Amino acid sequence: MIRSAAVALLSMSLLLVSGTAQAAPLGPAPYLSFADSPFTGPFVFEYFHLETFEDNLFNTPGVTGNGVVTSTAFGGTIIDSVLADGPCPDPSAPDPCNSYFGGAGALTFTFDALALGALPTHVGLVWTDGAGDITFTAIAADGGVIGPVSGIPDGDFFGGTAEDRFFGWVSSTGISSIIISNSAGGIEIDHLQYGRIGENPTEVPEPASLLLVGTGVVGLVAKVRRRRKAAKV
Repeated sequence: MIRSAAVALLSMSLLLVSGTAQAAPLGPAPYLSFADSPFTGPFVFEYFHLETFEDNLFNTPGVTGNGVVTSTAFGGTIIDSVLADGPCPDPSAPDPCNSYFGGAGALTFTFDALALGALPTHVGLVWTDGAGDITFTAIAADGGVIGPVSGIPDGDFFGGTAEDRFFGWVSSTGISSIIISNSAGGIEIDHLQYGRIGENPTEVPEPASLLLVGTGVVGLVAKVRRRRKAAKV
């Protein structure tokens, strides 16, 4: 009986520290590498894709865009990769400064539920270059808009990471597309990332949380045993 009660309490506690995705905007937040992504947290994704354009291609599955890959490999000069800090190519970085570029207007990324199995619940990208104010839009049943955000562009269109910002959205209903735009000039992005968390609780509890839960259960079991012994005396 005591063991069953302890297991039940532990299971309930794990559900409390777990959770399903809820609608929420993410960013803008400084971003220097994938380690800065909010999606590196304790999640268990059904699928997850990170497009860095390192191979000079836009070829992650289930998504299309309306821009082009730009790279020093193509002899371009309007290039700003997440990992490129300063002149491109950067000898200290493992990439040739690849990014994804769109002319005046907006970059739109559309997700294919059939190809992916289901629409992503977690989507983000890193704005690396442009001018004016920035607006990010998530198209979903519980989607929305971030911005317009001002004061980020620094006027440097060739390398540099001080202005790189992560924009994203989490939606339990699934995100069909995202749009990012500047109020002036062209626009560059990098590190497009998207994944799906299903309807069941999928966040993995932190080890410290599990330790606290386990300690609480052990304490409860010991307390019940002491009471039983006292009742028998």
